[in-house]
Amino acid sequence: MMPAALEGIRVLELSGLYGAYAGKLFADLGAAVTLVEPPEGSPMRAKPPFAGDRPGPDSSMPFAYFAANKGSVVVNLRSAAGLAGFEELAANAHLVLLSDHPDAAAVNLEKLRAANPALVCVRITPYGVDGPYAGYVGDDLTLMAMGGLLTMAGFPGEAPVVAYGEQGLLAADQFAAVGALAAVMRAERTGVGELIDVSIQESIVMALENAAQTYQLEGRVRNRSAAPARVGSGIFPCKDGEIYLLAGGVGETAMWGNFSDWLLSEKVAGAEIFGSPEWDDTKPEARTIFERLFLPYAVGKTKEELYAKGKEWRVPVAPMSTPSDLLRNAQLTYRGFFVPLPGEGPTASVRVPGAPYKFSATPWELKCPAPSFAGSVHGKETAA
Repeated sequence: MMPAALEGIRVLELSGLYGAYAGKLFADLGAAVTLVEPPEGSPMRAKPPFAGDRPGPDSSMPFAYFAANKGSVVVNLRSAAGLAGFEELAANAHLVLLSDHPDAAAVNLEKLRAANPALVCVRITPYGVDGPYAGYVGDDLTLMAMGGLLTMAGFPGEAPVVAYGEQGLLAADQFAAVGALAAVMRAERTGVGELIDVSIQESIVMALENAAQTYQLEGRVRNRSAAPARVGSGIFPCKDGEIYLLAGGVGETAMWGNFSDWLLSEKVAGAEIFGSPEWDDTKPEARTIFERLFLPYAVGKTKEELYAKGKEWRVPVAPMSTPSDLLRNAQLTYRGFFVPLPGEGPTASVRVPGAPYKFSATPWELKCPAPSFAGSVHGKETAA
């Protein structure tokens, strides 16, 4: 069989409540990733939700997802013997990923690199290892704010809105994985590793679309837009939820004509006004007219029906999907995007996102479940 894309690469992951996705990206492509857990177990083992609503070290669904395809070793980094045991492991590794492990302060990455010059070490912290905020703590919400994303999220005059799913932390993990892989490939050629500093705050800044460029080129700070959506564009209710419609605005001429023809084909009473020369979406009454005609039609259709009509008439329509909607999504189902977790424990067969990419010769594969918590090794001071 063809070896996996990253087969042969040995990774030590010292993560806590973030950093695990960087290791997962390596593990899912065949790297031998070992999660280094403290005696009490990884903090993510206590992260809800839990399978069957029963908290336990082997029932955390986030842990089951992020730790699948990984091995685990319990190391007491608070003891000299445990730290020496970890350093032995690092002497034979290609990569060390270090984030908010409870005992991160005990790990001396420079010492590890001195013993293993080809070792790549990646440290993920809220604000980087130096600078005015080095050493400050942070979670996804505060880092999203300090990274600038909250200034553009939400509605003017209202509280900002944070993106769901700890996306700031996950963004940093992706930057860490990309930098780590590039450094490992270089170390294979040169025998020289690197120390990579990943700031979660800076990773979020990189996701602000053109906000940085707006300031650099125009001297203007981008904020939430106070301009109302063009008539015919925005979020509208329907029979089983909401859809986002983009009939007015970008590409307005073509899409607005298509939209008008769509409603006429559905015999929506009064829709002929949308195609008439008298129609002017800048008039104050335009929005009222639009909603009076479109909303009764939309609330009689499901999200999928409106989405299908939008495709037929070349008008952008996006269903506002719930998690259960995504599990039933026809495209994602056809692609086999959601896959069951392997194993026989409490989280077995829970459906999780599958491959974020498709390789032909060395495909992504979910081979083994997250390691179970070996409580019997709590007293050991070195690698189990």
